[in-house]
Amino acid sequence: MYKRVEPKKLTGKETFKNANKEFSVLQFWQFAFSNLNSNVLRGDLAEFFIENALRDVEHITIKNPWGDFDVVTNEGTKIETKCSAFLQDWDQKELSKPLFSGLRAKDLYWNSAVSDFKADSGKDYKSDIYVFVLQNHKNPETLNLLDMNQWEFFVLSRDELKEISKNASSVSLVKLQKENVEPIHFNGLRQAILSKENF
Repeated sequence: MYKRVEPKKLTGKETFKNANKEFSVLQFWQFAFSNLNSNVLRGDLAEFFIENALRDVEHITIKNPWGDFDVVTNEGTKIETKCSAFLQDWDQKELSKPLFSGLRAKDLYWNSAVSDFKADSGKDYKSDIYVFVLQNHKNPETLNLLDMNQWEFFVLSRDELKEISKNASSVSLVKLQKENVEPIHFNGLRQAILSKENF
């Protein structure tokens, strides 16, 4: 059996070896991850926000891209994070209509060394709490993804989400607003999540 290599948190100072020039992990991050408004990266950024709301920076580990959920609280509560925005990383004739999708899914993590693949596993809500992260800014000239005042968070328990979405795989911002789900600033996010743990 080939054991998975456990990743170690990098500092950015590490350099690539055996090349005729020196370049670093930090330079790779700057190349690949500077565009925080990229649709590919924005979801990871949202998960990073949740991690920071729940724990000190030094206690944040490395993202697991293969999990059935995004974040786990210290009490073991599973959190799924979905992100959407009005402004995208391309020219737009009009603002996007924020939608949070992929809420119901099959088991994602599978390991051939542990079990056979279950092709018939049904889709379901996999997490206990769902946090919908909205980049709530509509002017591209002043868009700043580092400004937490430009973000809003909507926190729902699994049962609340099932009722609001009618057991669907997606829910729109308009639907959340119609159901009077109140947006939360980052500064109140931790308390909002913890209040749902025993909901």
